[in-house]
Amino acid sequence: MGLSREERRALEDLEKRLALDEPELDALLSGSCGSSLRRRSAVHVWLMLMLLTCAIFMMGIVLLLTTGERECPGVPFSSCEGAGARQEG
Repeated sequence: MGLSREERRALEDLEKRLALDEPELDALLSGSCGSSLRRRSAVHVWLMLMLLTCAIFMMGIVLLLTTGERECPGVPFSSCEGAGARQEG
């Protein structure tokens, strides 16, 4: 069932008053404000994921550089090279 002419006019008057008295609420209810908020939050999520990815990548590089596998664990590097040459020969 549709609205009568008087009801539509009253509804339009309410909408106009709302837009004048509470423009932020009007923008929120009409959806024009919500789309920018959703877009902004999507960008924030994307940026946080990129930051997290970069942090994990950098941690992986640091771990690879600092904990490289050696033939003789627990032995200084120069001694390990000599020990490997003696074992082969």
